[in-house]
Amino acid sequence: MDENEPVLLEIDRLIRLSRLREIEFIMSSDVNERMREITAALRRLPAGEYLLGTGPSTVGIVPLGMDEIILGRPPTILEKSAQVGADYCAADTLYFVPREVSRVHAKLIRQPNGPEPQHLLVDLNSTCGTFVNGMPVEPEGDGVVLRHGDVISLGPSQTSTYVYYRARARERTNREAQEISWVWVPKS
Repeated sequence: MDENEPVLLEIDRLIRLSRLREIEFIMSSDVNERMREITAALRRLPAGEYLLGTGPSTVGIVPLGMDEIILGRPPTILEKSAQVGADYCAADTLYFVPREVSRVHAKLIRQPNGPEPQHLLVDLNSTCGTFVNGMPVEPEGDGVVLRHGDVISLGPSQTSTYVYYRARARERTNREAQEISWVWVPKS
């Protein structure tokens, strides 16, 4: 028996158990409470466009204020560093190797379009593909114009997902204005 085998088995057990506990937590919580939490978070967003990470490896809020944003993942221990890296990274390395997300997977391009910009999603020749609402994005093609509510998947399994979200300006109550002093966005 390899001396590392018990440690490897424990790592595998902990990875599986943590995923099961996460699902158990989500499934045991009240849907109305989850909707209140989502609503409260989205109301704090300043007007603009965002990707809302909805998958286990993409959780977070990505503001789309730059002209170009590259989505991907960091290199694993088995890979050399890339000259070009992603601006926002999915943690797509369940067992320390990538599943579906390429290091430089897709690019969002902001274009002027009247009072509000539009965003194009371009697949950057990713290994497993990029999908919008379940439909593949042509690699290195013209891209897909995103609309509010579109679901973006980095890979076909729908686990590394984002929702394209357009926050509208709205009047806030005095209490909301006092509570909103900043928006926290986790860094990749």
